[in-house]
Amino acid sequence: MKSTALFPIVAAVVLGIGCKQQPAKDSATPETEIPEPLKDEKSSSGFISKFKPRESMMEEIYSDLEKKDSVLQKLEIELQHFHAGMPDSLKRFDGYSAKSIAYYSSANESLKTLKDTVLRDELKAVLADSKSEYMGKISRFTNLQAHIDSNQVKIEDYHTVLKVVATLPIIEKYQDDGMPDITSTANLANEAQRLRAKTYQLVKSRKRVKATN
Repeated sequence: MKSTALFPIVAAVVLGIGCKQQPAKDSATPETEIPEPLKDEKSSSGFISKFKPRESMMEEIYSDLEKKDSVLQKLEIELQHFHAGMPDSLKRFDGYSAKSIAYYSSANESLKTLKDTVLRDELKAVLADSKSEYMGKISRFTNLQAHIDSNQVKIEDYHTVLKVVATLPIIEKYQDDGMPDITSTANLANEAQRLRAKTYQLVKSRKRVKATN
């Protein structure tokens, strides 16, 4: 699917989420509750982030959100059921069709042994007609398979879009509510500036190296 064609879908999903009535909050749950993947945990050396660089933060936030949202839980169960059941649902027809395709392939291969080119061409035409007839017989199956494949691609695209638009407000709220105090960073910047000036002056006082500030 082209990205330009996906933009209206993204907008529709965003508007849908924005307009959807928010579920009632549990009175025991504080409104400022931080999602589990965005929490920090204490260690012997202070605070460390639970985020691991090789993991997907978006997936972690979505997974945490899913645990609290029955609608998302139901969707994920339905998606899992769909993907798990698809091979079994198509298995019988795929096996049936594979035998016919294998037959036409081997029959055409056997024609190479014929020395009579006229007879070979006649049989090749007979096989071609038979295969064309067979493809007509299974056209309803193949059309449905093409429809399934097309929808599967769209499902995967929309699933990704859903994860983004569902988790984006959460990370943006974390950015607003969780920004640390700037004091320690400012103090460190000042200390860096002081030490730079001090080391510069010491280098300059030795006069063996031309120091540039």
